[in-house]
Amino acid sequence: MRGMRRAAVALGVATAIVLGLAGSGFGQSASPDEKITLDVGTTSDMVSPNPFKACCTSEYEMLLMNYNMLFGFSAKDLSPVPELATKPCEPSTDHMTWTCDIRDGVKWHDGVPLTAADIAFTYRFILDNGLSTFSDYLPYNPTFEAPNDTTLIWKSEEPTLAPEVPPYIPILPEHVWGKLDGKPAKEIRAYENIPAIGSGPFQLTEWKNDQFWRMEAVPDHFFGTPTIDEVVYHIYGNDEAMVQALKSGEIDYAYEVPPTLAKSLENETDIKVYPAAANYHTNLAFNFGGQAKAHMPVYGTPPETQDTANPALHDHAVRLAIAHAIDKQALADVVFHGFAFPADTFISPDKAFWHLDIPADEEYDFNLDEANQILDDAGYTQKNGDGVRIDPKTGDPLEFDIVSISNSQGSARTGELMAGWMNQIGLKFDVRVVSESKAYVEWENGTFDAYIWSWGGDPDPDFNMSIYISSQCLGWSDGCYSNPELDKLYKEQRTTFDRDERQKVVYEFERLHYQQIPEIALVYPQIIEAYRTDTFQGYEPTPQNGGNLLFAWRVDSYMNLRPVVAGGTETTGGGGMSAGLWIAIGAIVVIAIAAFVVMGRRRSEEDEA
Repeated sequence: MRGMRRAAVALGVATAIVLGLAGSGFGQSASPDEKITLDVGTTSDMVSPNPFKACCTSEYEMLLMNYNMLFGFSAKDLSPVPELATKPCEPSTDHMTWTCDIRDGVKWHDGVPLTAADIAFTYRFILDNGLSTFSDYLPYNPTFEAPNDTTLIWKSEEPTLAPEVPPYIPILPEHVWGKLDGKPAKEIRAYENIPAIGSGPFQLTEWKNDQFWRMEAVPDHFFGTPTIDEVVYHIYGNDEAMVQALKSGEIDYAYEVPPTLAKSLENETDIKVYPAAANYHTNLAFNFGGQAKAHMPVYGTPPETQDTANPALHDHAVRLAIAHAIDKQALADVVFHGFAFPADTFISPDKAFWHLDIPADEEYDFNLDEANQILDDAGYTQKNGDGVRIDPKTGDPLEFDIVSISNSQGSARTGELMAGWMNQIGLKFDVRVVSESKAYVEWENGTFDAYIWSWGGDPDPDFNMSIYISSQCLGWSDGCYSNPELDKLYKEQRTTFDRDERQKVVYEFERLHYQQIPEIALVYPQIIEAYRTDTFQGYEPTPQNGGNLLFAWRVDSYMNLRPVVAGGTETTGGGGMSAGLWIAIGAIVVIAIAAFVVMGRRRSEEDEA
């Protein structure tokens, strides 16, 4: 009896110890009072937490988490799905009046109820104050009414499908932003907006420029309550420092890892490299003049009357020659080490329904002889002592000030290769490498001839197309390009309600854009993400078939992530017992068997005695 009792006590103690270890994740889990923090690494800081200064990926990730929109995007294919709306808005027969049913019970981060009046205010605020950042989502002089807390009525002067695009506009609280209504746009854009009062599942609570920004989870959001308590985005001065931080465990996830560094991570224990599907394009965007406020163009005037650093860019022949002097396959292979594909149009292939694949016989192939012939035929036959062609109209050499962005993937290296190719056709590319924040200033002021940057755009083609219309000069336009035919096609697709018919108009726009060359789409890069498998599990790609894990169109990963509980074992879905618990159970079984063996031996000894 004594032996059996001793074995039972040993089994009980061992079980308690092992279960305790399993419950604690072998020292991995936090105490109830300790925050669960997801640490994210990026080389791109926010330009500003103010929505009306939003430029690039980092700001839009913050906006996506901090605010809600009328409609969001589906996890499957990025088609519109209700967010603050409860269902698709209902159009009138003439598509000039839309009635939207709005969620009840949603609150702002400060506890004030969110109502349809806030949505109406946000849209009016953008239009009334001339805030071009989001204005193209709201066409045809619309009005917005909220007859009650859960009804939004959207009216426009012409038929529109704008509510279904959908408008990618963060909804703002009137009780916060209303105090700025009627102020100059410059003053509105200067509003600091920290902490950022929104209605999203996370809130921006802290930002230290060039260091980090912090998003804290909001409990009981209508999306759900995440396991993580906060996300801290750490800003690194270069990719190498970010990758080293991932290796050392300083961060859990690294965004946009360069291909060379990604290859160095492939054999690292507890790190997974994930190349997402290509969902944006890099481009060489030309400046046609007018970006600088001092040289604002009068729309409808001939392009040649508008200022630009080098007027030769208004000559289609010059742009065509440049297009033929760029080896896109080399850019994909050399700059992106195979993690990219040669581009043709400004709508990336992941947006399959809207992407026009230019036929091979219509593409601008890499052909230096043809590029030289084009320039000769256009009259650029004289050269200076450095071999640079002379513009016969101005007598100036064809030298171009090209801006590349230090933390835009592949931008600087692309500039180097381009400069070499241009030398072979008698053009000079003076490539300057600047920070993203500096590039943003250059973009606003028009102090460049062309820049090498990138565009992603929305799942719907409307925004991507709007970049190239005349009214977006001083807005989203890369370089104030103006073409009445593109303006007409853009407007036409906005009033074409049959999806297949609208596709035809979008294709026509893409084809004309390709032919006129306001920019050159270079490559479609894959965004390479990397994350530690021993800290968090549950990353969800958006869209589901190969999309991004973070910096995506939805917050699914943030809502689904949970700490790895033992041994760094990653699981791919919810349900079932954790690896730590299986280990604990196995240990209990081993101890139990040993205990009964000991017990049996002891009883045999007693029987023999």
